[in-house]
Amino acid sequence: MTPGSLFNIILKIFGLFFLREIVNTIPQLVSSLLYFTKSNGAGEGIFVFIVTLVILAFYGIVAYQLLFKTNLILDKLKLDKGFNQEEFNFNLSTSMILTIAIIVTGAVILTNEIPNLCKQVFSYFQEKRSTNGMTKPDFSYSIISAVKIIIGLLLIGERKRIAEFINRRQQTRADD
Repeated sequence: MTPGSLFNIILKIFGLFFLREIVNTIPQLVSSLLYFTKSNGAGEGIFVFIVTLVILAFYGIVAYQLLFKTNLILDKLKLDKGFNQEEFNFNLSTSMILTIAIIVTGAVILTNEIPNLCKQVFSYFQEKRSTNGMTKPDFSYSIISAVKIIIGLLLIGERKRIAEFINRRQQTRADD
């Protein structure tokens, strides 16, 4: 493994963490849509919605660049310059390191969202019980947490396919 390929892998790992941030930003987008339903919060809702879209677009562009255009970033920042171009003695392939990074990303999402889901479900039932069914508590945050848990499980379960997709996409970009 050369220093360039090591930096390539590190940049892809950062790209995976930006994907995680995209997943974490989506609930903000959903909550900004809820402002539209309130009569007094339409102006604020539009502002929050636009800001959240800008954040999602920024995260998406950075994640795309870090995952699929790493060679361009390496060339622009000259990250692999100044190193002896001899290979490092690692016994891990690029896809194996990406697989590990995908597992870690999925695990981080799970460790953040499982307690959050439990808290949201508990709050839902507590509010429902305290109001004696007079109001209908909001269950959307519990659904969003459940979706994040499913995404984390899918990342862990489909790690090989995701790593192959990233590597294949990187190789087709390099050939162009």
